Formats: sequence, C-alpha cells, structure tokens
Amino acid sequence: MLNELIIDPEQGTVDSPLHPSQVRLIPQIPQTLLRLEQLGFGLVIISNQPAAAKGKTTRENLEQAHAAIVEQAQSAGAHILDSYVCFHRAEDHCACRKPGIKLLQRAFSENRDARRDGSWMVGDGITDIEAGQRFGLHTAFIAAHKCDTCQVVQTKAVKEPTLWAKDLAAFTDMLTAKKTWE
Repeated sequence: MLNELIIDPEQGTVDSPLHPSQVRLIPQIPQTLLRLEQLGFGLVIISNQPAAAKGKTTRENLEQAHAAIVEQAQSAGAHILDSYVCFHRAEDHCACRKPGIKLLQRAFSENRDARRDGSWMVGDGITDIEAGQRFGLHTAFIAAHKCDTCQVVQTKAVKEPTLWAKDLAAFTDMLTAKKTWE
C-alpha cells in the first residue's frame, strides 16, 4: 500500500518489489504519512513478505527493498516508529504472518505509548483486516469497495472493516473529517 507493485517477469504475476531497485513509492505516500503523524498517529509498518521463502529472491534483497520503502516513505518528514516484517509463507502457519497477531503484539509492547482503542490497522488485504480485528483495532481496507471485494470479506468470515478507502490519502481525509471512532 506504500509502494507500487511490480510485474515479476519470470512468473508473470503482480508482486511486491523483489529488489531495492524496483521500489517505487505511490506518489502521495510521504505527504500522507506526514499528515497522519500530524493528526497524532504513530506510524508502524507490519508486512508479509514471503518472496524469499518462495525462492523468488533473497531475503537480503527483500530487507533492502523494505529499507528503501521506509526511507522513501519518510522523505516528507514523517517518522516511522518501527517496521516489522514476516518473511514466512502462508503454509508455514507462523504466528507473525498476518492474519496472525504476533507482530502487532510486538509493536504495541515496544511502543508503550500506543493505545489500541485509538489505533488503526490499515491495509490492502483481507489478512490486514483480519489481524487488526483479532487484535481489537479499528480497520481500514484500502481498496475499491466493489461487490467482489465484499464477497471475499464475507467468505473469510471477517467483519466489515471500520472504513473503506480508495487509497491512504482518502483514508487520511476521512480521519481528518471525523476525529473519533466508536
């Protein structure tokens, strides 16, 4: 959701960057993160990145790509408090891979000022929403609110996200318009 996806030429699939040279941030991300921070939110990244475990690239490449994303994301002055990455595949059934909540638990234990009741899990995947709900956070699904997406949410037995937004900037606009969430 922070970076543009790439097309893996070998597989012909859409994927996250497999190498730091492929990192391209979505243009409005640095300014949007700064706006979120100015609204009083601490920024933490929690990401599933299984490409090395699947043999598509090396873990070193993924770590460097992630570091490039964090660096570029902070270019407008926002500060990302922490970043947590799960490098496992879904079939590994680890507790840190979303929808598991181990990385959320770690993020909150290491950032003691964070409060769950005012925090959000924002993501572009069902596993993001499911992890956020399991951990007791507000959730925002960054995707077009289309019937096929709604059906996926229903199929996974995930509650409706707190908010739907087309992108992170639209989500931030919604937060600006309404300061509290029940």
